[in-house]
Amino acid sequence: MKVAKQYLPYILLAASLTTLAIIRVAHGSVSAAVQRQADLEAIGRVLEQYRATEDAGDMNAQGKLMAPDRVWVSQFAAGRRTDNIENMRIQQAQTDRRKKAIPGLQQFSEDREKLIKFYGDGKVAVASFYRYSTRLFPPGTSAELMQEYVAGKELISLVLEKRGNDWLIVHTHVSDIGLKESAT
Repeated sequence: MKVAKQYLPYILLAASLTTLAIIRVAHGSVSAAVQRQADLEAIGRVLEQYRATEDAGDMNAQGKLMAPDRVWVSQFAAGRRTDNIENMRIQQAQTDRRKKAIPGLQQFSEDREKLIKFYGDGKVAVASFYRYSTRLFPPGTSAELMQEYVAGKELISLVLEKRGNDWLIVHTHVSDIGLKESAT
């Protein structure tokens, strides 16, 4: 196919613009994938801190992973709380009570089968996982206390929202699945 010389610059310009458009689309896809991976890693760090603060019994530190207006839903105790600052104060008091009742109690948790899905143009994420916890009681702990504070298996769902550069927990749902560890 012969092209008149006068049209050659236009054809080259069109080819260049097409190539540039393809590069931009490909770069956008790569940028979105890189951002998604960075968000997954950031959420993974939040989940690890959430688990670690739970095992340490540091609800004040755990509260820093959450929005002040976080909603907490659980089949335990209160059922639903919408004031996260008050909720974390109560949880810290409960943890302190357990530490006082059983000095030396240790807790080890493992989160399994983590599933993270993004919504709202990637600004909202839902994380769901099973948490297996084991509590090691010090020698001399009464059977009654062991039974009261025995750990088990829970199903946890967290809704996280990206606020600025940080992922904060805005909603928590915890369900006991009924598989309790034997007192150790």
